[in-house]
Amino acid sequence: MMKHCSHCHTVAVMPKSGFCRACNRTKAQQGSPFKRFILPISASIGAFFLIPSLLYSAQAAQIVNENKTGDTIETQNTPLTSQCLSPKVSLIRQKGAYNSLDKVMADKKFTQLGNAVLDLKKLPVTASHSLAVNTQLAALPFSAITSLEQAQQALQHYLITLEQQPENAEKLFNQAEQLTERYPDDALLQSLLQRISHYTDWQPVTSIINSAGIDFISVSGWQPESPFIRARRALLPTVAENEQVLFGDQRLVLLSTNLTPISLYIDARLDDLPFLPESPAELFYQVDDHPVQLILLNDKDDWQRLHINIPAGEHAVRLYQQQPVTNQYIKLRFDDKQSVLTLIQERPYLITTAQTPLEFYSLGPTQLRIDEINNGLASYRYQQVAEGWQKITLPPVNGQARSLLRVSQRVRNLNPKPINNRIVQRTIIPVPGPEVIADSVSHSDKVELLDAFTLGKQQDGTLSTGIGFVRRNNQQEDGSTLSEEQFGQYTLNYRYFDEAHHAYWNSEGFLRIREHGGPSFSLDESLYYNPDWLPFSLRSSAKIIAQVPHDQPEWLGQWNIAAAKAYHLSPKTRLIPSLAFFARTLSLRTSALDDQLKVKVDQDLYTPYKADHTMGLTPALSIEHRPWLDTLWSAKIAAGSNESLNVISPDHYRSEAHWQQLLGSVTVDASYRVSFYQTDNDRKTASKRSFAGLELNWQRWTEKQNRIEVSAQYNYDIERNANLATLSLAFHFGEGRGLRDFAPGEVEFRDIRQRQTLGSQQNNKMLDVDTCTWQCPGQKEKAVN
Repeated sequence: MMKHCSHCHTVAVMPKSGFCRACNRTKAQQGSPFKRFILPISASIGAFFLIPSLLYSAQAAQIVNENKTGDTIETQNTPLTSQCLSPKVSLIRQKGAYNSLDKVMADKKFTQLGNAVLDLKKLPVTASHSLAVNTQLAALPFSAITSLEQAQQALQHYLITLEQQPENAEKLFNQAEQLTERYPDDALLQSLLQRISHYTDWQPVTSIINSAGIDFISVSGWQPESPFIRARRALLPTVAENEQVLFGDQRLVLLSTNLTPISLYIDARLDDLPFLPESPAELFYQVDDHPVQLILLNDKDDWQRLHINIPAGEHAVRLYQQQPVTNQYIKLRFDDKQSVLTLIQERPYLITTAQTPLEFYSLGPTQLRIDEINNGLASYRYQQVAEGWQKITLPPVNGQARSLLRVSQRVRNLNPKPINNRIVQRTIIPVPGPEVIADSVSHSDKVELLDAFTLGKQQDGTLSTGIGFVRRNNQQEDGSTLSEEQFGQYTLNYRYFDEAHHAYWNSEGFLRIREHGGPSFSLDESLYYNPDWLPFSLRSSAKIIAQVPHDQPEWLGQWNIAAAKAYHLSPKTRLIPSLAFFARTLSLRTSALDDQLKVKVDQDLYTPYKADHTMGLTPALSIEHRPWLDTLWSAKIAAGSNESLNVISPDHYRSEAHWQQLLGSVTVDASYRVSFYQTDNDRKTASKRSFAGLELNWQRWTEKQNRIEVSAQYNYDIERNANLATLSLAFHFGEGRGLRDFAPGEVEFRDIRQRQTLGSQQNNKMLDVDTCTWQCPGQKEKAVN
């Protein structure tokens, strides 16, 4: 039974001789075990890590994949053919200090450059402006750093300190990361943080207090846990499930226990990032203490096969790179037709539950990386640890009953290795000079002002006037008690956007000349309010309508308010719940009028429905989908309450659907609307109202960003078999304000309509003039900012 090496923490020690086949050290060279502060529960977990090596029989091989120390172990079962007579094989992944070569280089005091020998101590010392040189930089307390310049100086001082005292890496990195988070867009801080991070590394936590146990999760193929490697894996070609990847200073150790000699076949290929210069890689492999052999791998080459003969007995095969290059990866494929070697990996995860959460000790200040797997999906998060010994508790998150975690903490790295990066050589191509050289600007003491937009009016709002001809019946009314009405209408609007308060104001008045009855007029003030601090938008309006339909005047006053919130389900779809309330008072409160008065009274002033419903609540839900910029599909469902404001038993239900399409300057709106009125105290039988409609809206911009709008609308009342229509013409005096004063929802396809502005290139100008009476040749125009 192989034992645990006290130096490299690998299960690779020969039981009799005590020789470790992973790090090539004898029992005496391994030294005493590294003592840690581990509670008794840690010993049971450590013993559990070794259980997989005891479970597999001689019919299967074992592959142990270690990450740096041996605290995190991945076990892999490898079926072998009968030709191997059931040997036992282990594969170990190592990195860092345990990847040192067997041959120790001599410590030279002199540097040899060609035929010259240089004594470094006798070379003249010159001043340096490198950030890593101690230039008596004053260190500010962490709490006193309040500006970007102070943060940059602090990180420079941290880097200087780490080069002299790397044992303070955890604390300084923690402070450096907090400063970098304050100024995430500063390139200098990001560069300094990268250099500081070279003095730290990740190590699995070991001081476990309590957990709900350990679970092994099967992993197929190469699935690195490090976020750094995950990001680069997306840039590499696909890695098959039967392939492993060797990168950086890692090495793979294949431990074999076989009864007869075997032949091992390993396929190797170099994978590189496509946008970096090509750099060949040298793959070294060695069987036990035999001479080291190497194979040269070039980018874009096909697989190269290694044929390794392994004698009978216990042996170790090592594969590694001597001088690895950053962002370069070597693929290894261990299975072939002769040996049928397949890799099945298992990773141990600590179990945490609500009843028995994962608890451990951590010495801060430091940072924890928590890898979690849930339904086959791996995620990670970070957690800061305060200074001193801290007890960390990690219960399941998001209300889960059970979670699987692997926790690592950032520790100091006393001997960071230099980074071997590839330098990208770029050839600077000079930009040719301009083909046209502008004349020199002439200056004049006099200027002439040309105002495309009259000054003193652009800060004003937008005035609109219109005329329309309407044939309608009230769509909100149930039953068939009202007849159709016809009238001509003159409207006047004044809109203003109060940018300081995020408010859109709209003052409107109309005068109607009716076919029957006297004229009617109305005043309406509406507000759309959507400040940054309010999580929803508000619409409110108050209006009054008056008419003299017979011998005395009649009137109606109404107030409406609605709140809505848009939730974007996707970039093209949004969901809009809303809640509206209205209250009205009117002079005609009777539910029955004589037939002559029904024809004369304006339906905006009186209907039987308005007389029976002086207040109400309307919850609604709308959905909008914009598959293309010039197309909008929408649907809405709503419920209107009675005066009791009970939306559980509403007065009616309503639904509608629209298809709006922009064709050049014309918007086409096809719609369908249906309302279901329920039986209540005011209604003996249920009824239904439905309409099918089509609207065409044409708009055109003129000079000074004025706008002409023509609208034609047709509605078909299905229950009453009535044809209803509206034709209107409006003119908006823009004065350079475009659509600025129109509230959201008033103009469909607002973004496209705004780009269609003919006057968008207009601006006020000034001309340099001379003393001549008329405009002189060669005058220059300057756009006014």
